[in-house]
Amino acid sequence: MLRIVSLILAVSFISSVSLAQTNKTDAAKKKNELTGFYGKRFTLQLGAGGHHNTLLKLTSYNESKLRTYAYYSSYRNQIKSDQFNYSLYANLGFLLKERLALSVDFNYYAGNIFLQNMGTKNLYDEWGYYYGTTGGYDARVKYNTIRIMPRIEIASRGSNMPTGLVNVLGLGVELSKLKSGNYKTITASDAIEYNYYPTDSIMISNQDIRFKDESVVNLTVMYGLEYRLAISKSIAWNFGGYVHVNFPIQAAIDDFFGTVSYYPYNGTDYTEEYKNQLSRYRFQNLFSLRTGLVIML
Repeated sequence: MLRIVSLILAVSFISSVSLAQTNKTDAAKKKNELTGFYGKRFTLQLGAGGHHNTLLKLTSYNESKLRTYAYYSSYRNQIKSDQFNYSLYANLGFLLKERLALSVDFNYYAGNIFLQNMGTKNLYDEWGYYYGTTGGYDARVKYNTIRIMPRIEIASRGSNMPTGLVNVLGLGVELSKLKSGNYKTITASDAIEYNYYPTDSIMISNQDIRFKDESVVNLTVMYGLEYRLAISKSIAWNFGGYVHVNFPIQAAIDDFFGTVSYYPYNGTDYTEEYKNQLSRYRFQNLFSLRTGLVIML
């Protein structure tokens, strides 16, 4: 009889332990399945963004200076494609916890910048004495930026990641490059003696501007708010606004070591100064908007 009771107790104990382990496993599995919107933990975002140049024109020194010139209105009326900048982006994300995710953002940005003194040259006589400067070109030219940015995504309370309201923190690197092409330019006279820049010698014309195939490096810190509206169990729509600071790393290095040459050695080549103008201009690009599709896997 004692043996039978012992056997029954042993079987009961083993069953209890087994049942507890099964319940624990099932609970962990269920929690894992419920983490994320319908258990979706991977995201792929595709979309586009853009903004008007008004803010840049208010913050940029070159832009402000341009508006003080008498010929600004005439030049502005002849260029109509400088009002908007746009971007295309792709983003890969992974949900770590209910309200925490990591992602990598790839962004292609197309913008424009007002460059000064393109093609300016110092003039020297046969004895090597400086006697004047040739007139260069001022123009609004296009540039492209490629940015790669790891991001931390933190959902607001009540959000079901990856949907809902999400705070985004990012630190990335961007490469910007000026684009060669035919541009409408503000052209000075052929020779400007003693650095005198007479306004009656300035005219607006088309010029073929060539740039070296070199990139400007900036470091970008960003904070953004994204709202992802679920359309189905696997698709959401993203709306985002972002504040970013693009630190002009290359301009700072060149300024520190004094490596900038302000006057190019030939007419259409551009020096480090043009790259630095672009680097500083990116620093003034403070805000952007974008929207796109979120695919949840």
